[in-house]
Amino acid sequence: MNATHRRTRLRALLGLPSAALLGLWTACGPTPSGGGTMTPGSTNVTSFHLSVLNACADDVVLHVGTSLQSGRKVLLFKKARDTVSGTNETIWLVDGKGEPLAMYQPIQGDQRLTVTSDCTDLRKDL
Repeated sequence: MNATHRRTRLRALLGLPSAALLGLWTACGPTPSGGGTMTPGSTNVTSFHLSVLNACADDVVLHVGTSLQSGRKVLLFKKARDTVSGTNETIWLVDGKGEPLAMYQPIQGDQRLTVTSDCTDLRKDL
């Protein structure tokens, strides 16, 4: 489901005019779990290890790299767990066209991450 489709569904559900919806979408749209933008900041991470659970009913693709133009793609099968290791890289959840849906910037060490059941976000497990 792309961003335009989500906005249309949200507008229909909430009965809001487009301008009000845009403000709401900007405030709480599909951003990384920690908030912010889809642009990674610089980090000093030398090594991370992620255990990622795909709670989505579909296979999803993660892009791991320093940017969306470089790096590697990792296929996560539906309702499965996999591991991703790296260095100073960012994790993006991407749609079928390669457009980012969510971003996670790993910290040093071991972490657990979940792809949400609606297939649109990444959540850090505590």
